Amino acid sequence: MNILNFFGQDEFKQQQIARFIVEAALLQFIVSFIMIALYFFTSIEPLFLMLIPFALFLFYCIIRYILSGIEFADVFTEQEYNKMKKRNLMGAAWIFVVNGLAFFFIEKSLFESSIFGLISGILMWSMNTISLKKSYKKNQLL
Repeated sequence: MNILNFFGQDEFKQQQIARFIVEAALLQFIVSFIMIALYFFTSIEPLFLMLIPFALFLFYCIIRYILSGIEFADVFTEQEYNKMKKRNLMGAAWIFVVNGLAFFFIEKSLFESSIFGLISGILMWSMNTISLKKSYKKNQLL
């Protein structure tokens, strides 16, 4: 079983994601050596130093995926683009509601849960909007 099958059936998309993961792993490897040197020569908290390469790997993969324009491969026309914009907005609203309710059941604070839901919804909407615009522009060139 190929692990890339979890990323969809599109072979180009699988290759791109594998490339992003390899790039991030190499970057993480280099940064890990820098963090080891910082640990020996500074008094920075070791847990913080361990978190930096992991966070770098995660954010690098996500940002490269968003900016690559490979997520929305089937958006070619203006009507499809507008339809996906509406779908992204509805998805962000759904994330806002679900995360807000989940956080409310954990924290019992309406203000904090609303802010958490709002931030997660805005992040989801902005990531999908950027990816959609990049995909649409890339598909227009094809």
